[in-house]
Amino acid sequence: MTTVAFIGYGDIAERTSLALSFAGFTEMRGLCRHPQEKSSPIHIELVAGDATNASDLEQFIDASVDVIVITLTPNRSKDDAYFNGYVLPCRLLQHHLHSSGLNPRILYVSSTGVYDACDGEWIDETTVADPGDHQGKMLLQAEEVIRSAADTVSVLRCSGIYGPNRSRLAELLISGEATITPAWTNRIHADDVAGFLSYLIQHPEKQQPLFLVSDDEPLKQEEAYGRLANRLGVDLQTLARSDEIGRRGSKRIDNRLLKASGYQLLHPTYEPR
Repeated sequence: MTTVAFIGYGDIAERTSLALSFAGFTEMRGLCRHPQEKSSPIHIELVAGDATNASDLEQFIDASVDVIVITLTPNRSKDDAYFNGYVLPCRLLQHHLHSSGLNPRILYVSSTGVYDACDGEWIDETTVADPGDHQGKMLLQAEEVIRSAADTVSVLRCSGIYGPNRSRLAELLISGEATITPAWTNRIHADDVAGFLSYLIQHPEKQQPLFLVSDDEPLKQEEAYGRLANRLGVDLQTLARSDEIGRRGSKRIDNRLLKASGYQLLHPTYEPR
């Protein structure tokens, strides 16, 4: 029986664990700071702990763990939220695995924010990551650390994740704070991030060192905003416009390697609900 351990048991980890439960997985555990705030799951054991605490990680990851799924977030309680939220946990886990002689499979969720592309160019797994800001550099550094933690590591660079309980863009549109630019944007539904993680766990032969996780349809920002604005009843003509590309850049993500793995997207295009 495969034992799966989730470091950072948030939305994506919860969706992945549910998908695995439906597939018959029964040995799962999740590390999070406040298990009592979760909805009393019966399919997974939740453990109170902090991914930035070496002792917590050492107790959580033992020889029984076959697969580690890492879904981290910025640690807003620290001065350097991205270093402490991503790099530090990866370093601690790497040290623990090496010092204890453990060698589980690892799936690590990262971001296409490691690409500093501003001209709408196509990005695939052969494109060199060259982040242009501190956040992107910390994301890339964390990837580099985790790649050396075990023999089999897959990094999943996800585009903009959307789905239930992800309301930031809707809030910006409703408040009128959103600005439309000529940028190309890319999205992936939370169910597909979780679905692909579950798929790779069930099919270890499909693992590759790197996957870009995005849907089939890169969109100009105005088109993406328009689809959500129509659902919200917001008139795009009321929003500010700028020719300046924002911090997230402008790029088009090529998902052919993901699709070649055999995984079928649940949401191949951006359809906000």
